[in-house]
Parts: sequence; structure tokens; C-alpha cells
Amino acid sequence: MSVEMIFGALGDQNRFQIVNLLGRKNHTVDELRNSLGISQSSTSQHLKVLHQAGLVAFTKHGNFRINSLRRNELKKAMHYFDNLWDEGFEKLKSNLENQNG
Repeated sequence: MSVEMIFGALGDQNRFQIVNLLGRKNHTVDELRNSLGISQSSTSQHLKVLHQAGLVAFTKHGNFRINSLRRNELKKAMHYFDNLWDEGFEKLKSNLENQNG
């Protein structure tokens, strides 16, 4: 998935909170709904967006879907900013060396 989709999905407070909760342990929709204090349909819709962004996966256990965080996908997005940070420092270093040398 694209970095834009990932950060777009995380731009909503409820979805950000879902990622936070799933980072601690796997949850059913009902467990997430109870923690967030929103409706089941809203919770499912938020999970759908997170799933489409590649951040959440689920497995079926009987009648339940157990949602889990796809940590590697989240790490890919985090590396995007790490690379920007590193590139910025390299440019600064280069500029300073050119000014002093």
C-alpha cells in the first residue's frame, strides 16, 4: 500500500486509537467498539479503511473476526519519515561543508 493511504487512514482519531489498541493486543470488533465508545458499524467502517490501507489484518475464529496490526506495514510508513529526516541532515551537512571548505 502507499504511504499516502497509510497516513490518510491514520488521520482519523478513532482509527489512530484502533491502531494503538491493536498495537497492544489483538481485538474483536466488539472489544474495539467498547474501548472506543462508538457504534459497531462505525468501528467496522474504521477497520475497513485500516484494512484497505494494509495496516490491519483479521483471522476468523468461529463467528468472530480477530483483528491484528500489521506491524511491518506501519514500520514501512515510519521509515518514510526516517528517510526524509536522514536526507535533511545530509543536505545540511553538505551545505555546511561547502560553506566552510
